[in-house]
Amino acid sequence: MKTALMLTIPAVAAVLVAGATYIHSTNRRPVMPEVVVDVRAPQGGRSSPLMLIYGEQGSSPFRQGPLAPDQRVAQCQTVGSRCVSPSARREFAMPRQGPQSLQVRLFNGAGNPIVGGVTWTGPWHPSQVRLTCDLRIADMRSACTVASFTA
Repeated sequence: MKTALMLTIPAVAAVLVAGATYIHSTNRRPVMPEVVVDVRAPQGGRSSPLMLIYGEQGSSPFRQGPLAPDQRVAQCQTVGSRCVSPSARREFAMPRQGPQSLQVRLFNGAGNPIVGGVTWTGPWHPSQVRLTCDLRIADMRSACTVASFTA
């Protein structure tokens, strides 16, 4: 009995540690996804850098003022017609579905105006989100659309 107990306890501990390690390694999600924006600028217009504000709980992408508690900020430089912002650090998060949002601003130092925003429901903290933004459209509510997102 004593020998069986001495063998069982380390075996159970090893299984528990392996299981916890597996769960932790497979459920590390980026706190802000990689964002790829295909930008269509006005004729002859120079594309300026963009400021991206990710709302991980679906806060309004047209919200002005200070950031909401669920919002995270990134910047990307537009090269040609594409702006890519790499994903941010990773943290432990169990997979779930939920509303999310992205606000797109011109990063020009002149108030950084909102030029578009999108919301979607999908896997929480996706690894990549692709947007298409037409800066020729004056209505910021219809200037950007979600092309795809990858869990």
